[in-house]
Amino acid sequence: MITVATAECFTLGKIGTTIHKIASGYEECKNHKYYNIINGNVKIISSSFIPSIEGAEKLLNLGAPSLPKCDYEYNYSKAYTEKNDLKVAHILAKGLKKSLNCNIAIATTAGVGRGGICIISDKNEYLFTTDIEGDLISKKNIIQRQKNGIDKTINKFVEILKKEYFL
Repeated sequence: MITVATAECFTLGKIGTTIHKIASGYEECKNHKYYNIINGNVKIISSSFIPSIEGAEKLLNLGAPSLPKCDYEYNYSKAYTEKNDLKVAHILAKGLKKSLNCNIAIATTAGVGRGGICIISDKNEYLFTTDIEGDLISKKNIIQRQKNGIDKTINKFVEILKKEYFL
């Protein structure tokens, strides 16, 4: 069984929840296009929504300070430029993989720009963005960016399962 963990920000834990529901055979997921690949082969060992620096550093044992200072002030959440979102997603995925010793770690974060997504498998690291420019501060396109990020990440996850785990 391939173990998976997520540390999500702008995707609000929906990637991990979606994979879990498919992997667990939830009735509403039995017609999902990836059901036959994920179900019976994957299990979620942890799926987290982590919007703050403090939460990420403590939950993932990153040590403080391990994440860059925020580029933007935004309530209690972390908010970065796209360049720093990519760095932070990578740090989060590495921390998750190390802490939980899972086969695949997925991390997402997005402030201003297309956001940052990182998937680390047993063999490779994948760092990419969504296809949607968004702005957490002004709330511009954040729902569209979120949906695109969830879909793009799950598609990439399945591509990795096929390529690296031969499913």
